[in-house]
Amino acid sequence: MISRIPLRLVRSLKPLNMTPVCAPFCSQIEKINKNGQKLMKIVEKELKYEKTNYVADDSALEFVQKAGFQLKDTEGDHLITLEKKVGDIKVIVQFQQRQPNSEFEDEQEEETNKQEKDQENEEEKQEPAEYADFTVYLQKNNGQILCYECTTSKGEINVNMVSLVKNLEEHQKIPRYERGLQDYSGPEFISLDERLQMTLVEYLRGFGINDELGAFVEHYSLDKEERLYIQWLDQLTTFLKN
Repeated sequence: MISRIPLRLVRSLKPLNMTPVCAPFCSQIEKINKNGQKLMKIVEKELKYEKTNYVADDSALEFVQKAGFQLKDTEGDHLITLEKKVGDIKVIVQFQQRQPNSEFEDEQEEETNKQEKDQENEEEKQEPAEYADFTVYLQKNNGQILCYECTTSKGEINVNMVSLVKNLEEHQKIPRYERGLQDYSGPEFISLDERLQMTLVEYLRGFGINDELGAFVEHYSLDKEERLYIQWLDQLTTFLKN
């Protein structure tokens, strides 16, 4: 049964405001189109600047060939992989793109350094301003894997953690700073006996993980970021045009 509205309520109901909404709606579309055209010009200008100033560095590829690595760098993928075989051990080096420090961050760092009373102690506490993280896997034919988590700054490599990995693919999926949180991966590298630290580093260097490779990781990670940024600008331009 359909209920009927009481007559007294019908009389009290006010007529709907049927003012046309086209005017404000149209003005909103015009504003969006105007902002879109403005954004398009800025993006196109930025894209042109980046493409004009980007120069591929052939020295990076020269290092890869000289060091005997195979470079795996898929367009659009943030992960870069170096691989080579040393004896019966497969050496895998992986890292991602990174952004350079902004001018604002550099100014903040300079100001902080000026205000510090004990400069030597402060330098020991702070990480280098420019650095890149990378991971090295040493995989034996029997499936055993030794993993080094490293950081490189100005071509100098520091080892942060050494662990034994059961499954390479599963380990690679774990974010870098979450590795070792679920399973015991050994003590902090800095807490190890100095002789053990030195020997672990020497063992790693024997596979070609040296300061020259560290400099390559720092350089190539910035280059990768630049190429991804240009690709992103291209995609943004396509979105705004279509």
